[in-house]
Amino acid sequence: MKLSRLLYLALACFFAGSSLQAQDIHFSQFYASPLNLNPATTGVLSCDMRFSAIYRNQWASALGNKAFSTFSAGMETRFDVGKNDYWGLGVNLWADKAGTSSFSNVHGSVSASYIKRLGGRRSNNMYLVAGGAVGFSQRSIETLGLQFGEQWDGDTYNGANSSGENLANWNNNITNLDVRAGLFWWMALDKKDKSNVFAGIAFDHLTQSNIAFIENGFDPLYMKTTVHIGGDFRIKRRLAVVPNMIMLFQGPSTEVNFGAMVRFDYSKRAYSNQAFEIGPMFRLVQSRTGQIASDAAIIAARMRYGSSTFGLSYDLNISALRPATNSNGAFEVSYVYTLCGVRSRKMGCPTF
Repeated sequence: MKLSRLLYLALACFFAGSSLQAQDIHFSQFYASPLNLNPATTGVLSCDMRFSAIYRNQWASALGNKAFSTFSAGMETRFDVGKNDYWGLGVNLWADKAGTSSFSNVHGSVSASYIKRLGGRRSNNMYLVAGGAVGFSQRSIETLGLQFGEQWDGDTYNGANSSGENLANWNNNITNLDVRAGLFWWMALDKKDKSNVFAGIAFDHLTQSNIAFIENGFDPLYMKTTVHIGGDFRIKRRLAVVPNMIMLFQGPSTEVNFGAMVRFDYSKRAYSNQAFEIGPMFRLVQSRTGQIASDAAIIAARMRYGSSTFGLSYDLNISALRPATNSNGAFEVSYVYTLCGVRSRKMGCPTF
């Protein structure tokens, strides 16, 4: 392996480790994991219950079996309140592991929301949702496999050299309380609940917990602000455009994902439960120096059949780390299942 590729690989691992501490997990198919997106999406569904699961594998071409691996699963439901309003309740779990240090983060939470109808007729129903979540995160790290700059001879790694770190003072497991809050608004655009527009904002890590592994150290977790907007716009009876955008602000880091998919309903029934979506998305990031750069070009696809929706996406790396990754990025697969009862009251809400 050439020295230049070694250097790029070292940079990739460095940025990977730093991003794990400074930022949360993220998914290219963020729309397929609503409980991670915003606690105010809890219970925003036209059926009685929704189960969602998503898996992401990133940078396997550079890090091999030490690549980022992230899994999340959630379940939510809603309850009628009076004639037009609802309560939402959900549980969510995600786990993330990456790097030579086997850095892992396991998070579990319970979320609740109140879904209030603002008015309008069937063709332009509007709702506002306030939601929150409380959970715990456990972070762990293995220090035996870590490599430090002091152990670099200039062209090779030499484990016999002192790392310059006192690893005996490290706490390899830490647990923190985490609190989230958010708002979500949407409006139906037709009487058949086929088109809608929505927007939301969420605030994560309101407790700003100390996540320092070093004993008596202090490293507060940055609060994160998430802004997301999108819609579902019917063009013809079987054709629709589905745009989505999410903006993440956390400490010195900013991330923006945006794009749109085209959906084709291939069922002959008026209310189709069979559809296929495909389209491009892009991700931009802002570094600690304030520079905005392209990070990934994404191709995403979804297929809905009855109560099940399957999703696939692939990130093509277009950042400065391309020499280390051979332009390979991340692979994601998602699954959403909705359970509808006979007496379900439809709200014309977005389909996550």
